[in-house]
Amino acid sequence: MTSIFEPLFDTYGDSVMREHGVFDETELMKALDGLSLEQPAKNEVCDLLFNCYLRWSTAAFAVGAHLGLSLGAQTSGHADRRPPSATSRPD
Repeated sequence: MTSIFEPLFDTYGDSVMREHGVFDETELMKALDGLSLEQPAKNEVCDLLFNCYLRWSTAAFAVGAHLGLSLGAQTSGHADRRPPSATSRPD
């Protein structure tokens, strides 16, 4: 992920994800209680899944933000802000 998307996710995306309560640690721990695992192993599995969730959420946010910005630029007519001389090829 590019450096600009990380602070954007940290300040906006993460709070939205928390608001929707997508990752429910309590529900996950209840599911893990049905397995014959020691508590430290359950905690490790929960941490691993949370780390995967965070990576996937951040990556999806970055792709969505990039796509949204690209589509917004196309619909507003600002897809290419370079002057025509910068886009033409030399002979």
